[in-house]
Order: sequence, then structure tokens, then C-alpha cells
Amino acid sequence: MTAVKKLVPQETHLETGTVERVLSGTIEVRSPAGTRQARRARSCLVVPEAGDKVLCAFDAEGGFVLAVLDGREGAPTRLAADGDLHLQSHGGRISVTSPKGIDMVTGGDVAMTSAELYVQAGKGSVAIEELGFFGRLVQAEVAKVALAAQEIDTVVTRLTQRAKRVFRFVAELDQTRAGSVDLRAQNLVAIRGENAIVSARVLAKIDGEQIHLG
Repeated sequence: MTAVKKLVPQETHLETGTVERVLSGTIEVRSPAGTRQARRARSCLVVPEAGDKVLCAFDAEGGFVLAVLDGREGAPTRLAADGDLHLQSHGGRISVTSPKGIDMVTGGDVAMTSAELYVQAGKGSVAIEELGFFGRLVQAEVAKVALAAQEIDTVVTRLTQRAKRVFRFVAELDQTRAGSVDLRAQNLVAIRGENAIVSARVLAKIDGEQIHLG
């Protein structure tokens, strides 16, 4: 069935038709009046596919596909625009919702700017070759952290750690260089090794109620 409406007498009219082929820059639309060439109108964000029913406007200079009315059952709906696409809401929110998933793919960069950022997921995975983070405060509450790295360099002004139990296993060298080192234990301090060397440039002192050597 063809719907025809005169917009300008003898010049512009609307037709419904079926997409025969999608060519580079043009679309072949078949209607009772015949097969004609048309371009996708800028307001038609849905990309027409072969077999889709479309609404077109024709005049003496050519035709435009204004809207995609219907398509193949189960076929995805694809939105596309030539050039930059700017989506904006004045005074409201923009929501993107999908029950199965959302994919974002780009060959360039992704920029996000906001006053606050919230991310919530049951499980997450992030793979980044190089990461740079700049911030003022980081607060994290986790049940378990597992970290595997080849090298870790940390530079801080002050480091405070509180733990119930600490286990450190070093296969080769464990070295500490500091202006002063203060080790205190409420019960026992044990130092064991195949060889032990205590050296002082000025004073070496051992103090205790009992001292056992050998």
C-alpha cells in the first residue's frame, strides 16, 4: 500500500516503499511507482537495511528516506550518523538501559567528566597496558587483595601500617636503609641466621637482666 501526500503541488510527495539495496551514499527503494534512488535524511538515525519498509520524500531534485517504518523480525536496530553525534539533555538525565549488556567500542579515546562517578557491578575485570592515576584521596574497603607484579616502586612522605599478623617471605635480599631504625616487641625478638654481624661506628650496647653468649 502506498501513502501519497502532496507537500508542494506537483513537486514534493511522500511514498512508502521497500529497500532493495543499500549502496555507497544512496539507497534503492522499490515502490508501486518503481525503483528510485534516495539518500538517508539527516533526521533518520536508524540505518535502513535491505527489506526494510521506509517512508520517503521525493521531489524534482531527488529523494530522501525519512524514517524506517518496519524491518526484518529479530534484526538489530542500528543508529548511525555521518560526522560527530552530540546527545544532550537540557535540565534532565540521560539513561541507557539494557537487560543483556552494553558495549562501547572506539578506535580513539573515551573521556568522562562529572562531579561524581559511581560504578557498581557484581564482578569486574580491567585490562590496561599503562595506567596513570592522579587524585587527592583514596579510600578502599576490601576483604582480600591478591597482587602479582614484577616491580613495585613506592614513594611516600609518611607510611603507617596496622596489621594483626604480618608474614614476609624474601627469597634473596631484604635491605633497609634509614636514618634511624627502632624495633620494639612486647614479648620476643628473635634474629637467626647462618652468620650474624652487628657493627657500630661509635657504640654497640646490649642490655638485659640476663645475657647469654654461646
